[in-house]
Amino acid sequence: MRILIVTGTLAEESVRRYASESKREVDVMALPVSVAAFITPELASKALRAPWVRKYDLILLPGYVRGDVSRVEAAAGVPTFKGPIHAADLMVVLDMIDQIELSKTVPASEILKDELRRKAAAEIDRVNANWSDLLSRKGGMIIGSAGHEVPIGHAFPMRVIAEIVNAPTLELGTIPKLAHYYEAEGADIIDIGMLAGKPQPERIVGMVEAVRSATTRPISIDTLEPSEIEAAIDSGVDLVLSVDSGNMAEVASAIQDTPVVVLPSNMKEGRLPRKAEDRVGMLAQNIQKAMDLGMTKLIADPVLEPAIQPGLMESLTSYKLFRRIDETTPMLFGLGNVTELIDVDSPGVNGLLSALACEVGANLLFVPEFSAKARGSVRETSTASKMMFLSERKETVPKDLGIDLLILKEKRWREEPYERHLEEAIDVIKSRGYASVQMDMRGWFKIEVDRDDRMITAIHYPYERSDPDSLIKGADATEVYGTIVRRGLVSSLYHAAYLGKELEKAGIALRLGRSYVQDEDLFP
Repeated sequence: MRILIVTGTLAEESVRRYASESKREVDVMALPVSVAAFITPELASKALRAPWVRKYDLILLPGYVRGDVSRVEAAAGVPTFKGPIHAADLMVVLDMIDQIELSKTVPASEILKDELRRKAAAEIDRVNANWSDLLSRKGGMIIGSAGHEVPIGHAFPMRVIAEIVNAPTLELGTIPKLAHYYEAEGADIIDIGMLAGKPQPERIVGMVEAVRSATTRPISIDTLEPSEIEAAIDSGVDLVLSVDSGNMAEVASAIQDTPVVVLPSNMKEGRLPRKAEDRVGMLAQNIQKAMDLGMTKLIADPVLEPAIQPGLMESLTSYKLFRRIDETTPMLFGLGNVTELIDVDSPGVNGLLSALACEVGANLLFVPEFSAKARGSVRETSTASKMMFLSERKETVPKDLGIDLLILKEKRWREEPYERHLEEAIDVIKSRGYASVQMDMRGWFKIEVDRDDRMITAIHYPYERSDPDSLIKGADATEVYGTIVRRGLVSSLYHAAYLGKELEKAGIALRLGRSYVQDEDLFP
């Protein structure tokens, strides 16, 4: 296939460079327009209405070209489509051009991104839809009641348990909101986290009902207190976290067929072995003891510990050693002990820990969002779990899978080189600090973020009045400032520039999960 790529003069060099990295037979044609985005279908039609163009099998116009490029195809006599928006995406588009259906109205880079995402989701959906057959052939365990089952095992992505931390300290009305939030973030199981050393079995029924009112996901209870475990089982919880040699005899008759996590400890004696070999030995003993007591659905938790103190590597070794002696018992991997106790952005931490969990054969990922820095961890871990599952199935590294955790970083550099030569041709105006504040006679705005609705809000206060007269909400800065302009609520250029800055800053804070404070730096 011979392809002609059309671009503008400024992008010609970079387009040629990226196109040369593809194995396709590609030529590049720069039209007499500086910026590719200024190329119109009319201009391209005139330039490509020539007999020599028909030697090509395909023409790619810049993704920035507005409207439908069908008229260009009619003029050139060659199939014509929109290419990627950025030159950096050219190599990927060219390499996959036989696998995607190009469009005359949508940029190829958007189609490629959507197609990869769709294929990834479809593959995971197929696995989840065929869970019964996979479970019978490859083994595993069911958590949850009929119609709301969550299968766990090596044939499925690692399932995410989201903990409602310190649930008894929360108002009962808050619990359904958190359960709904975690389900929306990708949690497979909702956990009710109890308070160590402060048993409150009387609260269990109300909290379980509160979770059930908001989600159909299975419910787990996180406690070692026998009275709370028994109350939770009476309330119909689907999973118990946890038992060890210190409490399992007391709760064995209540648990029986309820899935339960087994720890390598005796917390009544405050004993958790540090060395990996000792920990695995104690875990194996506790599992055998639980089986002897009649518990039938056991999940092992070698316990992941914080980095450096006590030591992440030693606990990871425990997971690896346990999987060597037991290939079938499901295993829980508690990410929160690391994510919460390291001052590193959570997407990278959760992504890497999920990869390690997959390598050691874990099946459940336990995730709290206790601190501000850990917000978004459930979504990040759910995404990472799917990435690792696809990576393992495809026998490839976890990249280019259609889903990713790239939030602040990007795979390809899209920025065009700075036009430094212009400094020699035109005047360079040096900025001189901040502009003096000028009050807009139309009034002023208080910018806030509505986290529940995931929207930016701009509250308008008329000039010399203390009460607001309108509140404008939008999903992004463009929606909000567009409404402000249409309603004539801004009259000063300084004020308009300021609003644009603050609204976009609020939008970034919303997307990244950072706190937003008007007039303060987003990254102080």
